[in-house]
Amino acid sequence: MNLASLGIKNLDEFIPGVGASSLNLLYGPPGIGKTIFAMQFLAYGARRGENVLYISLDESAKDVRRDFENMDIYIDELYVFDAVPLTAGKTEVKPVREVTPITKLSRMKDVGQKKKLFEADILSLKSTLKNVFDRMKFDRIVVDSITSLRYFYMRGIVPDSGVHSFMRFMLTNTNAAVLFTAEDFDNLLIEKSIVDNVFRLEYDRKNINIIAEKTMVNCAMEVVPLVLTNTGFSVDERFYLKYIKKGGER
Repeated sequence: MNLASLGIKNLDEFIPGVGASSLNLLYGPPGIGKTIFAMQFLAYGARRGENVLYISLDESAKDVRRDFENMDIYIDELYVFDAVPLTAGKTEVKPVREVTPITKLSRMKDVGQKKKLFEADILSLKSTLKNVFDRMKFDRIVVDSITSLRYFYMRGIVPDSGVHSFMRFMLTNTNAAVLFTAEDFDNLLIEKSIVDNVFRLEYDRKNINIIAEKTMVNCAMEVVPLVLTNTGFSVDERFYLKYIKKGGER
């Protein structure tokens, strides 16, 4: 199996990666660093000359870029597709999502001022992305976050069904290693059932652990402690050196 590294320093020793054509889920509580992890996944591929795409369903690309200004993670070469909600002046009772129609994808380094946004539901979002995927092939794609897709309101469709449908859409229309991020909540089972790998981030005293809940690859360890700095996540050095010293034994 061809594997795509998760892009986290020293993590390949424990979790060797994900399938080069696979659906993957990374979930955890708000603020734990899921977007940072996802950006490292994309940045690793971009440094290797891969085409990588960041699909933002939470923030505008401009805001995401600003969030990473003080971090040493090279995101300039990432292609970006942002679907950002506009709430100012809205009077609808139901939540509505809006999306920028894409004629040509921008790279993160070229993200500029606010663009004109148009309303979109799940169907029109998929239609726009289908057009993108027909014109360009990607090696890695991040959808951040799949939880926010629930707010693409469309009358007559249950939000959970819309999320499930979108995941199936990505499986059918791309051959990329797709990483979905999601908030930590109890109703993820339907989504977990259709992905190849499931990873969870959780707090553990001084560290943040990555837990491989479900994998299609052989992992040396299912729970690995990480540390977070301005360069992103890396495996806790003491844990890593102890592991290497023991010859890579469990």
